[in-house]
Order: sequence, then C-alpha cells, then structure tokens
Amino acid sequence: MYKKQLYLALAGVGICMLPVIIPLVPKLGAYAELQRLKATEELERSRIEERAKTSDALYEAGVMPTSRKLRITNYFDSAKRNPRPDTTLYQDDEIIDVFDATGRCIGRIEEGIWKWKHKDKGICKSVQNIKPVRRK
Repeated sequence: MYKKQLYLALAGVGICMLPVIIPLVPKLGAYAELQRLKATEELERSRIEERAKTSDALYEAGVMPTSRKLRITNYFDSAKRNPRPDTTLYQDDEIIDVFDATGRCIGRIEEGIWKWKHKDKGICKSVQNIKPVRRK
C-alpha cells in the first residue's frame, strides 16, 4: 500500500547522500594504491635488512663473496687503450669475465693473468654481454 512512497523516500535519501558518496570513490582508489606502495616498500626494506645481515655474517666469518664478473665503469672498449685490471684480487683457479661501462665483454682473467680481447682473439665469443651502467 505504501510501497510507492517508501521507494520515493529511499530514492530521496539516496540523492541526498550522493554528494557524500561521490568524493569517496577516488579516495578509495588512492587508499588502495597507498597500501600497495607501503607493502612494496616494506618488502624492499626487509630484503635490504636480509642482505645487510648476510653481508655482516660473511664479513665476520672472513669469507669473501665470489663474483664471476667484473665491470670497469670508467672504461669504454677501445683497441688503443688496455684497461689492465688488478688481477691480484682473484685466485689462480678463478675465471672472471671483464666488461666495460657499456656492458660489452673486453676480456677475461684466467689463472691470475689478464687476457684482453684485442690481443687474445676469441676470448669473448662465448660470453654474453651484461646490462650497461645507468648514469643519473
């Protein structure tokens, strides 16, 4: 019997509430984005803390982290200038691939000896290039 009046009253209340509800919709999206960013940042912080703990543990144990790649950031590949990296930092049984600032292979350190690709041909044939250095 009073259904029509009830529906009209609910529609009126809904129209009155629209100015309150409409500005909330973009705020909900921004809130969700903020929560996602906080979660991502927290994950990054935990990763950094874990790396720091690992680094401290390696330092206390006296273990040197091993790497099979060396990048010379202030050198660009040129046949005129040999970069001559310091080979005393590596053991005789280590094989280290050496790259320039652009990420191209320029040689290899084998058995404590620097082998430059412009002198020893074929050194870099099997080596895959790495990402170049990004300058800010």
